[in-house]
Amino acid sequence: MKAGTYPKTNCFLILTVALLNFCSCDSSNDDKKKTTEEYSTGTFFDDFEGSSINDTVWQVAGWYEHGGQTSAERCYAENGYLTMKFINDNGTYLSSAIQTRKEFLYGRWEARLKPSSVPGVLNSFYTIDWNDTSDNSADDDGTKQEIDIEFLTYVFGNNTGKVHYAVHASGLESFNTNPDIDLNFDPSADFHVWGFEITPDHIEWFVDDTTLLTYNYSEHDVKIDSPYQLKLNFWSKEEWINGPPTSGVECVYLIDWIKFVPYDE
Repeated sequence: MKAGTYPKTNCFLILTVALLNFCSCDSSNDDKKKTTEEYSTGTFFDDFEGSSINDTVWQVAGWYEHGGQTSAERCYAENGYLTMKFINDNGTYLSSAIQTRKEFLYGRWEARLKPSSVPGVLNSFYTIDWNDTSDNSADDDGTKQEIDIEFLTYVFGNNTGKVHYAVHASGLESFNTNPDIDLNFDPSADFHVWGFEITPDHIEWFVDDTTLLTYNYSEHDVKIDSPYQLKLNFWSKEEWINGPPTSGVECVYLIDWIKFVPYDE
């Protein structure tokens, strides 16, 4: 699908598990780096090639969330990647998170990323409408609408894995969690291009240009209609994520580039 254009979808929820050979999609790390010039017409692009994260574009978290303490020490640019880390320090969770300062709405998000291979952590790529970037507390204004891509690493295996998608409505307790999508590859074994398109009437999730799930607002109570920030975080807990990982083990989440192309009616 050409970035920035959106075909009409039917009124049914389409769930498509990719049954193709992913080795041919994005198996090489050597020649897949994109350049800023390639995306000069897009609204947003970052390839993290500098020696530091651009703090006019991103806010690196330094607050406490999901039971862990975030820090810039575990979220930084290195060797052309956004590098995020999680460490279980004898029961103290040292986590990481980063979010855009700018808000967005309809368009196509893509990120070439590689989740951690260590079981018991969660790596995310999602949208969130908090309307306050100071401490990310539950008292902040905003709809709390979300669109989630989440990797629960305990389900990764040899040529197998899953990805979790969810849509959150207004209010923290109201959300639609979709079935986890089975994959015929391990997401932590190599980089893949993950993302979603957000339009006025549906959301479409994909990997390496293969659609995995389409979510039509007309069939659900949840509709994305408020500006949001893009956020990535890296954390753990016992429930659902099956954490924490072994104490002292350094878990690494790598992001090669992130791109947004606005919706074109």
